[in-house]
Amino acid sequence: MNLENGLRALRTSSLVVRISAIVVLLAGVAQLVLGGIAVKQEYERIAEIEELSRQNTYYGYQLQQRAIDQQYNRSSSAFFIQGRFMPSEDSMKPDAPGLISLIVLLLSGLVFVGAALFWVFRANSNLAQVGIKSKYSPALATAAYLIPVANLSLPFESMRELHNRSHGEEEDFAHSPVEDVTAWWTAMMVGMLIFSAMIVKFALDVGTNLVIMTPIWMEFTIIAFALVLLLGSAWLFGRLTRSITAAQAEYLPQVDTSALADAAPARPTVTIIGT
Repeated sequence: MNLENGLRALRTSSLVVRISAIVVLLAGVAQLVLGGIAVKQEYERIAEIEELSRQNTYYGYQLQQRAIDQQYNRSSSAFFIQGRFMPSEDSMKPDAPGLISLIVLLLSGLVFVGAALFWVFRANSNLAQVGIKSKYSPALATAAYLIPVANLSLPFESMRELHNRSHGEEEDFAHSPVEDVTAWWTAMMVGMLIFSAMIVKFALDVGTNLVIMTPIWMEFTIIAFALVLLLGSAWLFGRLTRSITAAQAEYLPQVDTSALADAAPARPTVTIIGT
């Protein structure tokens, strides 16, 4: 693929990333709003159960209380695992707003991830095509997002290098700090760490006899904060793709490949002189 086609593919993938990021953002906000409504409904259910339990006689209330008790689990993990974070009793019907927004969030998230990985590969390939040397190859810069442990730092380093080199920085300044890259990576990592901690908590509640009883509103607030961070990181990544794509479109066609080759330091050699 020549540079012109590479830049065209980069612009297209950047557009897909930004559009899917907007859809993810809107669907995520919808989930937060609906989740808040569900938390309110859950506390109304708790109040109803507590009111029934204070009745001196079960006459007229026994069947109602039994039906409610069968649906209710006081573990806050059950609130999320059983799908009660989507409001109303019809939350699992195909036309339920909560289910629709959740499906849209998941599908748009998959599109975003796929387009983002393609964009990362294409952007790094464009640099390599004009002879700009990078610490990370296009394949490694892309795979770094999927390799456990390595994905804790390599994507940040490769994105910082990609940003600087695409904006014409010399190799010595390839890893200079970039505020937008740092903001994107910080938001994503903190959000993922919070989600990971909550998954461990849910696993302990479900898989062991250890049940960590925390208020539903508290867990919802923590998860909502993590989701806001991840939504923000998706938005920031979209901004990065636009910035880097525009920089490459302006800078790369002007790069003199032969000049880069001449400027590259020669490999050290050793000459052995026989006696």
